[in-house]
Amino acid sequence: MAKNEKAKKIPGWIIVIVVVIIAVIAFIPTVYMPYKNKKPTMDAEHQEALDTLAYLDQSIENQAAIEADIAQLKAQWEQYRKDMFVEPESALNDLNSELTKNDMDVKSFVMHEPVIDESGTVTAEGNPLCYSVISLNCTATREQLIDFLQYVEQESVGAYYVKTLYSTTVYEYSSDSDKSSEIIGEKLDTQAEIYLYFFDQNQVIVPETDTEEESTDAA
Repeated sequence: MAKNEKAKKIPGWIIVIVVVIIAVIAFIPTVYMPYKNKKPTMDAEHQEALDTLAYLDQSIENQAAIEADIAQLKAQWEQYRKDMFVEPESALNDLNSELTKNDMDVKSFVMHEPVIDESGTVTAEGNPLCYSVISLNCTATREQLIDFLQYVEQESVGAYYVKTLYSTTVYEYSSDSDKSSEIIGEKLDTQAEIYLYFFDQNQVIVPETDTEEESTDAA
């Protein structure tokens, strides 16, 4: 009797196979088929998420570029404001200090009265573009003169235009009283006209177009 019961006992590996088959049968309708049906939608959502991330990354890069452009424009405006909204007296003092710094022998240094530029350029507030002519007569070495002109054009506070520049060589002799003595140096006797351009904040000009429109309305 004991032998028959032992012979009828189901092997363990058969039980394992049956359990696996049942699990597979349960997995296909409950997990695999729903996943298979939803996979296209999930792939589309995944791609949409990737596209959104790429768009956000590009937006961040664009924002950084825009911020850099804004910073550059602000720096340009600040330089423009310093150059074009300068007071003539302060500009004259600035150049005079540079002449003294370069140890140039200044014979005359005069700024003439401002003149409204004939181009008619005005700011949004109506400040007209003006210029003042600065007349300079000095004696200096070539290096001193070049340094001064470079300062005027590149480093000074203000927008300048060197319109005329005339120089003649003046020799220095070992004996001031004897022009036939040895030449020990030379300098340039220079006359220059330098134009300072600026927007005059003390004047306001109403654009002609506005005046014409008012006249038309009145008629």
